[in-house]
Amino acid sequence: MLYATRILGAFLLLVTLLPLISTGKWFVRWWDFPRLQIACLLLIALFFAGSVYLQKHSTTRPESIAWLVLLTATLLWQGSHIIQFMPLWPKEVPIAKDSDSPFTLMVANLDKDNPDRAPVTDQIRAEQAEVLLLIEYDQAWAQELADLRTEFRYHHEAIKSDGLGIALWSTIPMVEAQTRFTISERRPSIWARLQLQSGASFNLVGLHPTPPGLLDATGGQRRDSRVRDAELILTAKEIAKRNDESWCVAGDFNDVAWSHTTRLFKRISGVKDPRFGRSFMGTYIAQYPPLRCPIDHVFLSNGFSVAELSRATIGGSDHFAVIARIALENSQSGTDPEPQGNDQKDAQQIIEQGEQDAQDRDIASPPTGI
Repeated sequence: MLYATRILGAFLLLVTLLPLISTGKWFVRWWDFPRLQIACLLLIALFFAGSVYLQKHSTTRPESIAWLVLLTATLLWQGSHIIQFMPLWPKEVPIAKDSDSPFTLMVANLDKDNPDRAPVTDQIRAEQAEVLLLIEYDQAWAQELADLRTEFRYHHEAIKSDGLGIALWSTIPMVEAQTRFTISERRPSIWARLQLQSGASFNLVGLHPTPPGLLDATGGQRRDSRVRDAELILTAKEIAKRNDESWCVAGDFNDVAWSHTTRLFKRISGVKDPRFGRSFMGTYIAQYPPLRCPIDHVFLSNGFSVAELSRATIGGSDHFAVIARIALENSQSGTDPEPQGNDQKDAQQIIEQGEQDAQDRDIASPPTGI
């Protein structure tokens, strides 16, 4: 038992330290995701380690103390990434007031391989969302959801196969919208401007960058995170340039809320995470509760408030949908970018590495992407 506990503890320490390495390698970046699961395993390791040492030693040896302290410190480090999503933590986005007029945004990864598509139309309709962002939207889903589409007056879509499509439907006027290919010519994003009945307007960006660890088209090599990271950081820089405007950035980022890249995205852009102080909101993998991570996001600029934040089931999908009932109180609030230390240098390095990776894989988007 003593050696098994040490092996488990050493493994958990290793996978805690790996994400600190500045690399885009998928087998490193993947360990950004299961911090909650690693924290739970650390609790188990601490319990057994403490039990073993108490049984084995009548007096505590320095080695025993050092091992327990190391496991405890590792647990606290992992927990520091998660505690911000607990209800006692201060909220980044305020609660909507009774006098506000919120609207509902639904972000739904439909899953291109979804085996149970029939109930999805009714499930989406039941949420009564005014704005609907659909991920992995292909021609088959366009046919499946054709009746639902007629209930939304405004549409902008990039229909693509292989889980790369994205669509934005809205009952709120969409005064402008465009498809952009920020880094990869294969991965579209949607940039739109919506105008509320109050006259206030805001920008909505829908993203679905490449996940690390995904097999490439040949099936022989797994993709790292550099293209994904570059798309997120370039988006953040565009928002920072227009920080006097209101922003909602949503989608399946294929990155967790606490990763270095997502936190860098927040600091450079100035957008806020409404989950802080509210809910962990694990959205993937929907079918396996112990493995869930928050990779489907809604980020908001100043001036927004939240009336409700929840998940919804999408039949057959490996993702939960995100339901955000939000209000825009002040469209002039914009964002407050707060880069720290070497953030700008890190951001530039991420962009350069992403652009190089896209060129090496012959998927680079035209320079007009952003």
